[in-house]
Amino acid sequence: MRLLPALALSAAALLSGGCERTETPAATVPAATAPAADPVGTVLAASQRFGQLRSFHAVMKMQGPRALEAQMDYVAPDRYRLITDDGPQTIIGGTFFLQRAGEVRQVPVPEGMLAQWRNPLPADLEPAQLQVRDLGEERAGGQRAHKYEVRHATAAPDGLLYWVNAQGLPVQIERKGETNGQPFRITVTYSRFDDASLRIDVP
Repeated sequence: MRLLPALALSAAALLSGGCERTETPAATVPAATAPAADPVGTVLAASQRFGQLRSFHAVMKMQGPRALEAQMDYVAPDRYRLITDDGPQTIIGGTFFLQRAGEVRQVPVPEGMLAQWRNPLPADLEPAQLQVRDLGEERAGGQRAHKYEVRHATAAPDGLLYWVNAQGLPVQIERKGETNGQPFRITVTYSRFDDASLRIDVP
């Protein structure tokens, strides 16, 4: 069962934290076309909004010693579909439906593993623990967005790059780092926010 650990590793390296968030009013997040008066508040509000989404699509790419590309669909409250070169795999609740050679086997998912896929920042992160630098406007995921450099105590030494669109949602996140002395880069691009047509059924 190598697919699940590989995807968990790539997601965990970038997305750490839980999904319990309080929704933030839209008015508190500035448009992506204007500099943010409060970059920390903007990034935290974007993370909070993301945690309230009913569905989304994500494309994860890892470049470095080991190349990995995968897609993920999420449908609230607890359904995930992972797509790699090995084909689609489904997680519903605490069960991973491992599909292989025409058979479906049910495997328990480690407790707490999926929470890190639902929110880009740790759930208990306070504004004072966050350092955010506004890097200006830049297109990401095919749309206009505002780019931020985000640092906090549990992030990688180089921090994260975080693109927020005009609707106040993160559309792309990037992390760079090193593993065994070799550089890597992980990029996650998000789309199809609250798309009611996204469905994840039991295999």
